[in-house]
Amino acid sequence: YLVCLTIAPAFLGAAVYLCLSRIVVVYGENLSRFKPRTYTTVFIACDIISLLLQASGGAIASGSGSSSGMTGKNLMLAGLIFQVVATLLFMIACAEFSWRVHQAGLDARDPNHVGLGNSRLFHVFLWALAVAISCIFTRSVYRVAELSQGFQGTLANQQVTFMVLEGAMIFIAAGTQTLLHPGYCFQGSWDAANFSLGRSKKMDIKEDVAVSDMNTIVDSGESEHK
Repeated sequence: YLVCLTIAPAFLGAAVYLCLSRIVVVYGENLSRFKPRTYTTVFIACDIISLLLQASGGAIASGSGSSSGMTGKNLMLAGLIFQVVATLLFMIACAEFSWRVHQAGLDARDPNHVGLGNSRLFHVFLWALAVAISCIFTRSVYRVAELSQGFQGTLANQQVTFMVLEGAMIFIAAGTQTLLHPGYCFQGSWDAANFSLGRSKKMDIKEDVAVSDMNTIVDSGESEHK
């Protein structure tokens, strides 16, 4: 139960990280400080590191012996602290992008997704993501404080505090992500708001130019042959 209870919210956070990349595409990559794929690769990588630390720590802590329990607790604590820092940086990145979109105005947005970006449902979805990541952050901070005292500490043995700051936070986060699922809130534009993970736009442009040049050469060769 230590492993499952500890690592589960990291997957909910990863879903929010992925949504930000699509949101950047909807409003316009020109308005973002970073490329959509940068948000995905950086924060998903942080999530994986956090998961590995927490899972390995939970597995060690579940073993017998006080020394293994202390080592496992410290690993879990390191993973949770890493998750808290990554989540805080993500929230700052979201706030910064939101400010840039607000400052740029409607004319600077991507014309292909203006209708989606201005829809009421999409705005509610954005607030739902904000609530979800805030709840995950609150829960992670609580878990850091709890584990820093050890499994026999005060916070680890207060049922009401645990139910509110652990159970309720994750219930709200999972509920908002379920009721306002991106597959529904993107209104059929989830695939259209996709981004390239391993390729840049410059690479795609160069490839298109190369293909166009090749077609021109083939056409001219066929004309001379005729």
